[in-house]
Amino acid sequence: MRRLVGGLSIVAFAWGCGSSTVPATPTAPSMVAAYHAGFIPPVDIRVEQPPDGNWLPWYFREWQPGLGDPLALDATVDAAVQHDDVCVQNLRQVWDARSSCKRFTLTVSSDGRLDVYLHWDVSAPGYNPALSGEVVVVAPDGHFASSDWTHSDEHAWVLLRPGEYGVLVMTYVPASLPFQIKTEFRPQ
Repeated sequence: MRRLVGGLSIVAFAWGCGSSTVPATPTAPSMVAAYHAGFIPPVDIRVEQPPDGNWLPWYFREWQPGLGDPLALDATVDAAVQHDDVCVQNLRQVWDARSSCKRFTLTVSSDGRLDVYLHWDVSAPGYNPALSGEVVVVAPDGHFASSDWTHSDEHAWVLLRPGEYGVLVMTYVPASLPFQIKTEFRPQ
């Protein structure tokens, strides 16, 4: 009986591999199919080029500029990301299901380069460098630029035009984390 079942399995496998409708090698699922199956977070992907200046090609859907604590240019602020603070609508659906964030708003009146420096308080209870997080700059249209993450010190930079921008400090640590954020703006 084992020989019969084993033989039929080999015949079925060989027949399936020889079929023109069944791929013999795995194929990559389409982005649309993967999205609808729930494997890709719903971050919209744009085909056109994002604005110049280190912006990523993705963007936050339905971004609302002007929300958050004010952050001045060329200033340093001490604050904390509170555990489970969701500072952007649908953050956990479009970014990461574990993320918490602190949101700032920044107004720029001329073209220039913005550098944002983030320093985590590594002595804080629950600090974990593998989950510490990042700083994200968000344009008025929802495009964003982010730092690398998993470091105690993060840096993001972008070229800006006049407008209202968002700055997000995001962490994946299941604890509240203090940080220091510093902005430097150079008009161009």
